[in-house]
Amino acid sequence: MAREFEISRIIQFIRRDITLSRGGIITSMLVAGILLFLLCLVNMAWDKKLSSDEFLGSFALCFFPLGILYTFAICREFHNPKLNHAYLSLPISNYERVVGKWLNGYLLYTLVFSFLSVSVGLFAMIVGISILGADFTITSFFSWDYWKVIGLYFFIQSTFMVGALSFAKNRIGKTLLVLGVLFIGFLLFNFISFGILNHDFGIFTGESSGSEAFDRASQDFSLIGKWFYGLIFGPLMLLVAYLKMTEKEV
Repeated sequence: MAREFEISRIIQFIRRDITLSRGGIITSMLVAGILLFLLCLVNMAWDKKLSSDEFLGSFALCFFPLGILYTFAICREFHNPKLNHAYLSLPISNYERVVGKWLNGYLLYTLVFSFLSVSVGLFAMIVGISILGADFTITSFFSWDYWKVIGLYFFIQSTFMVGALSFAKNRIGKTLLVLGVLFIGFLLFNFISFGILNHDFGIFTGESSGSEAFDRASQDFSLIGKWFYGLIFGPLMLLVAYLKMTEKEV
């Protein structure tokens, strides 16, 4: 087992995963490209233009599901009894595996899908102008909302990678179930904590002071909450993924 961190091993590791999944990747990208093209045409048929919001909505509709499926695909060897022994015997350390999976499932996938989406979007605009009589509009494909979508995918991808490494069967369904339970748990925790800390304001009585306290708390602690949950579902999930790989190796 290799112990030193080497970027060359990570590159070879990513190349290996892409080579093994080449057929599925090409098919999935083609299907996503066709779906994105059709969604763009539908949006142009509706109002004769393709706005940034319309394109971004179509982009996100294809981007998230395909990214989740790709994350599960590149982690499938961990649970294959015929392949996992040879897979875990590769001369690469577990933290290099985590970095490789993250670079492949997040960074590389985002770059490739973004390039595909821009190409499809431009082609759809040409077709829409020629066939549907749509207006020529300069669409900003990389707006601030685009970076919000990419940032959100960072947390989603890390979380689903843990699910892909944790469950051997029904991985997507079990991951969604756990996330649903966690969401309800965090929601109740936040609601109860807020009620306990602000009971003197009459939170549950409908008084104006209670509403004011809620508004102020939302403004004052929204950034803290984002950082708190961001750390849980971002870097912490990558740490959990590393521990899952170590556990599987043992």
